[in-house]
Amino acid sequence: MHHVRSVERFGGIDGNAALTSAAAVVLTALLLAEGVTIIDMGGLRTPHMLVGLVLIPPILVKLGSTGYRFARYYTRAPEYVSKGPPVIWLRLLAPVLVVTTIAIFVTGIALLAVGHKSDTVLELHKISFIVWGVVFGLHFLAHMPAMTRSVLKNGRLAGAGLRLALVAGSLVAGVALALTLLHPITGWHGGHHD
Repeated sequence: MHHVRSVERFGGIDGNAALTSAAAVVLTALLLAEGVTIIDMGGLRTPHMLVGLVLIPPILVKLGSTGYRFARYYTRAPEYVSKGPPVIWLRLLAPVLVVTTIAIFVTGIALLAVGHKSDTVLELHKISFIVWGVVFGLHFLAHMPAMTRSVLKNGRLAGAGLRLALVAGSLVAGVALALTLLHPITGWHGGHHD
């Protein structure tokens, strides 16, 4: 009974969807900014790396909220079972999206750590991004209508303030992470120009 009251206080299944969608809106804006940096990696490498680091905490929020839905569905929670799973092709794409997302950030952080010393890591970063880009595009287009409805509905659900604080906090954490690593990022460029 206590668990039911706790879930209702945070908006239940609709609250989880609203959190996922709110994180997705922030991620979309950051990914657009990241996309701009790819146009000129020689001149925009520092912003590319900074935005990449800012993305990490909001991505963790989104992975956490979608992972929670996944776990609740497969542990047969009635409200998640009644809502049903995503369509089959989105379920098949989801593991690829998660793995390539993790690969992009692991290889990106590895590149920051090793500098210019690994062409292999750089190639893995690029390949992960290309595969991720295709899968993400399909994922985004499929979820955009539901995401829009969910974001608009968020303010009418219990726990709206907490969801907003969580997403805003993840953005602040991302900025703090990027600023903390600003010196290694600028040092990464030392003596290397495209």
